[in-house]
Amino acid sequence: MKKIPQDFLFDPIFKRRISKETLMKLNSGDKDQSAKLAWLIGYVLKFKQIDLSANSTPAFDILKEKSLDLYRRNKPSLLQRFNIRKIAVASTILLIVGLCGYWFGKSSFLISSESQVQVIEFSTPKGQQSELTLPDGTFVALNYDSRIKYRINNNKNLQEVELDGEAFFYVTKIKSRTFRVITGDMNVNVLGTQFDVRAYANDSHTETTLFEGSVEIKDIPYQEHSVLLKPGEKWLFRKDDHYQTVVQVDPMLSTLWRTGEYYFEKVTLGEIAKTLERMYRVNIHFLDSSLENELYSGSVYQSDEIGKLFEIIGLTIPIDVRRNGADVWLSKR
Repeated sequence: MKKIPQDFLFDPIFKRRISKETLMKLNSGDKDQSAKLAWLIGYVLKFKQIDLSANSTPAFDILKEKSLDLYRRNKPSLLQRFNIRKIAVASTILLIVGLCGYWFGKSSFLISSESQVQVIEFSTPKGQQSELTLPDGTFVALNYDSRIKYRINNNKNLQEVELDGEAFFYVTKIKSRTFRVITGDMNVNVLGTQFDVRAYANDSHTETTLFEGSVEIKDIPYQEHSVLLKPGEKWLFRKDDHYQTVVQVDPMLSTLWRTGEYYFEKVTLGEIAKTLERMYRVNIHFLDSSLENELYSGSVYQSDEIGKLFEIIGLTIPIDVRRNGADVWLSKR
C-alpha cells in the first residue's frame, strides 16, 4: 500500500531525520509526493517554535506555498484518510495544526464539517495531558480525559471553543475579537487573558479561575445575570442545586494539575475519586456510599503509586482499599 504523509510523520526514524538540510533538498522532481509533503509538515511542526515567527516571513511564505501546492495535488487521498467531509481547506496550515495534536501533545484530532463551519477536535485520554496552540494563536493545556472543539468561521469578531473536561487557556488578545469557551453549564467570554475552566460532564460542579485579565461568565442555568471575574477569583457552580459563588483563591493552585499534582481543600472523597480515575486510569467503587461524602484536604501526586496515595488519605479518612487490576474498591475501616 502506498504511504500517505501521516505514515511518515508517525515514524520515529523519519522524525529524527527532519532538518533544514533535508528540507532544502526537496525539489520538483519525481520523488514521492506524500514523502515530500511529510517533510514539509514535519519541519514546521518540529521547528515552528524555534525559527519560524508567528508573523509572516518570506521563508515561511515559500514553505507554506510549496506545501499547499503539494497538498492540492494529494487532496483526494488526504481527504479520505483524514475524514474531512465537504470542506474547502484554504491553507495547509489547517492540516499542520491538526497534526500538531499528535506531534506534540499525542492527542487525537478530527476535522469535520458542521453546517459548513470547519471544526477541529482535540482530545486527551485518561492518564494523559496535552498542550497545543490553536489556529488563532491561543495556547491550551488539556487535562486528563478532556476534549475541545475549535470552530473556524468567517466571523472575525467571535471565536468559539467547546470544552468537556478541564483546560487552561492563554488567549491571544485581538482587538474587537471575543474568545468564547462553551460548556454544558455556561459560556466564558474573554478578550485576552489567562484562565482555567473545569467542566467535566460527570462532575458535580463547574468552575472557572482567572489568572490575568477579565472574563464574563454568561448563560448560567437558572441565573439571570452574568458574572464578571477579577484576577485571583474563582467562580463555582453546583449542578444539583444551581448554587454559585465567587471566592478569592491562589490561582496557581488551580493549575497544579499541569505538573501532575492536585490540591484539594475540603473536597468530598466521591469527587476526588473522579479525578483519581482520570489520573490513574482506574475505576473506583465505594462499597459504603457514606464514604463518598467524607471531606479531604491535601495534595495528590500522579507520580505516587495509587496505593501509597490511599495510605495518605487513610490517615484522615478510615478506609480499606482492595484492588484488582484497574478496579479499586473502598470500604470503611
